[in-house]
Amino acid sequence: MKLSNSQAAPYLSMVATARNDNHGGNLLGRMQVFVDAWINQCKRHNLSSELILVEWNPPAGKPKLAEALRWPADTGPCAVRIIEVPPELHRRYQFAETLPLYQMIAKNVGIRRARGEFILVTNIDVVCSNELFEFFASRQLKKGFLYRIDRTDAATHVPVDGSLDEQLAYCRDNVIRSCARDGIFKLTPEGFRQHESKDITRPDSGIWFGNGWHEIERYTIDLFRWMREEAELFLSVPAGGGVLTLNAEPGPGVGTPPQPLQALDGQGNLVAEWMVSGRTTLRLSVPPAVDGAVQRVVLRAPTGGLPVLDDTRIMNFRLFRCDWVDPDAPDDEGCSFGQAIATSYRTLARLAVRQGAGVLNPAFRLLRGRGADIFDAGAEFQIGGGWYYLEHAGGQRARWVVDEAELAVRFTDETASLALLLEPGPCINHQPFNLVVRSKSGEILADARIDGLTYVDLPLPVEQGQWMSVVLHMHGVRSSGPLHKAGDERTLNFRVYGCGRGSLRKPTLHELARAGAWNSRTVGFAPAEVDWPVKLKDVQREIAEMGKPEFLHLYACGDFQLMARENWDDVRGYAELDQFSMHLDSILSYTVHHMGVKEYYLADPMRVYHIEHDVGTGWTPEGYKELNQRLEKKGIQSITFPDLADMVAEMRFLHAPLIFNLDNWGMADCELPETTPVPSGVPVSS
Repeated sequence: MKLSNSQAAPYLSMVATARNDNHGGNLLGRMQVFVDAWINQCKRHNLSSELILVEWNPPAGKPKLAEALRWPADTGPCAVRIIEVPPELHRRYQFAETLPLYQMIAKNVGIRRARGEFILVTNIDVVCSNELFEFFASRQLKKGFLYRIDRTDAATHVPVDGSLDEQLAYCRDNVIRSCARDGIFKLTPEGFRQHESKDITRPDSGIWFGNGWHEIERYTIDLFRWMREEAELFLSVPAGGGVLTLNAEPGPGVGTPPQPLQALDGQGNLVAEWMVSGRTTLRLSVPPAVDGAVQRVVLRAPTGGLPVLDDTRIMNFRLFRCDWVDPDAPDDEGCSFGQAIATSYRTLARLAVRQGAGVLNPAFRLLRGRGADIFDAGAEFQIGGGWYYLEHAGGQRARWVVDEAELAVRFTDETASLALLLEPGPCINHQPFNLVVRSKSGEILADARIDGLTYVDLPLPVEQGQWMSVVLHMHGVRSSGPLHKAGDERTLNFRVYGCGRGSLRKPTLHELARAGAWNSRTVGFAPAEVDWPVKLKDVQREIAEMGKPEFLHLYACGDFQLMARENWDDVRGYAELDQFSMHLDSILSYTVHHMGVKEYYLADPMRVYHIEHDVGTGWTPEGYKELNQRLEKKGIQSITFPDLADMVAEMRFLHAPLIFNLDNWGMADCELPETTPVPSGVPVSS
């Protein structure tokens, strides 16, 4: 094998480790594809590189890798080096009898001896896409970055004797799953992430979750997904347009509710914004796509990004439901007819006596449309000074209000009036008065006579989707009563039972969608399942001191971690712990982050394909339980996810990395045999 001068100091070193023990099934076949693909791509793209295989604890009685694999006569600009860690060194470790390969220590052996300007650490069953190699060959890699990529898992039978293009085509056409930043997902034939067997949307909904969503969870009863600052939805929109319903609740990432949740179309235009305070049902009209194409919508939490103490994730909103609305369903959910009657019949009976039966229908709609408070769940309200807490008395729900009470409203439909159901209070001797609605600048916008329990519909110059702040003023009170009610120190001027949208008709969301218009509404509300500000109040100072954690790409990171050689030297490689290698690659990602090395995500179509191995021999979603049981049975220790979370929290608290290894990491003080394989036509064993 002839080496060029450029190979003495290559641009990129590729480091992996193995032994000839058929680990994972068809080991030599998978490794042959790995070796051939790397060498052939280096030739195709003229990439100066070296391929370093660390052969750890070679099993007795079996050929070593230099003999067991087929090697070409010309490796082009790629040098091949096999470094051996003999059995006598392996036997120094506690679990030598039950753990034949110490993966991360072996990788450190290769890293420590690599000559490249940059070092890619991976495993022996991966194939890089042409687009990824084009990026390598462009020499755009920079110091101070940890390069990461999604791992795309391909079926087992990659053609060992096929050409590079045939191998890449097989991987591309036989994808099983994607190991992305947010989790590990099986893929549909179209390349979308498959739903879980139980998810927040129906299997046939035509809705798929993209980047920005965490895996499905269950807190008490309901399933949900957390979203980060931005979360993708891919929508197969019903013919003629559809209405999307979302059931969302604020999480710790957005702070004290209410907080905004936005929707952006595929071009990045803001098409909707809701204020979410509790568990809120939202609706969005989605116009039909051109030629029936799948539409991309992004949900965004503009105030998100706040951390918690013991979780590396940012949890902004959690969604319990995402689905299409039946075209015949009303825009407003509200409570059921029976519930509305049960909770408001006394109020409506009193109203009929005062104003007659003519106002019962609009008043009933107002009361039925309330959320958990007195406010219309289909609009947005913020109260300022002058409002007391919500009360329940005699089956009725209401808030007491003082003169000059402040209120802000926002209607996302074409409503142009404010409806109120209210009555005078004891501090004005229940006397009639004129309710005057003023702008913040003092302009009178509307007024109405309030005599006993009264329903009023007050026109307002409110712009659709815009906030309007008003002041509610009592005028013309004939006589003043006592300042306070006996036994109550509050100033009870008048009581409001319902506050919401008035009577002006609006087009439905389905009508808007068919007309090609984006629009949004809030149609239901319930209290939040978790009050995050209360839950986290005792640790807020500690969280603030620790700062925001970086949400790093941890899934399958052992298959692709690339840095400059000096960055690997600074961190001293992977933690050389005497145990199974679980989460050691994740620890490295967070360690280098706290050293100031930034993660750089290499996006699709750059890919690294991983050839599927047997279940239970390495980490897969289907086999991790079997793997853990096998390790536990053998008594082999490993780091758990809670252990990892504690280490990350410690680094956040210290604002410093955790360095595990001494200066002799990677067996720097050991003389290890090194082999340059010779060309051979030896067939690969299956």
